Amino acid sequence: MCNNINRSQWALTLVRIILGVIFIVHGGQKTLGWFGGPGLEGFAGWLGGSFAIPSYLAYTAAWSEFIGGWLLLLGLFAELGALLVIPITVGAIYLVHADKGFFIQNGGYEYVLTLLVLAI
Repeated sequence: MCNNINRSQWALTLVRIILGVIFIVHGGQKTLGWFGGPGLEGFAGWLGGSFAIPSYLAYTAAWSEFIGGWLLLLGLFAELGALLVIPITVGAIYLVHADKGFFIQNGGYEYVLTLLVLAI
């Protein structure tokens, strides 16, 4: 029989795994062009053209998201994985979504804020 501690551990494990998969998929779009993503050059070009972000920061952000997702999924250095994805989500909220309001259907920060809170 599961007690409350085991249930909490299972719940946190499930959240960590799902969060890891989400960041792997999104990071994979940015780094490797998976799932129709832009790849590194496309992502760096978009950040540079839209927000004047230097390409080395775009590369760092993309790889941090991808590697952080794997660390979360595998449970290896999961705290480091979370620390890698937290700045990415903060940057996404600030640069991309904040001016569009809260709701996702308007391009808002609702979804990214949820990812940030889960990573924290």
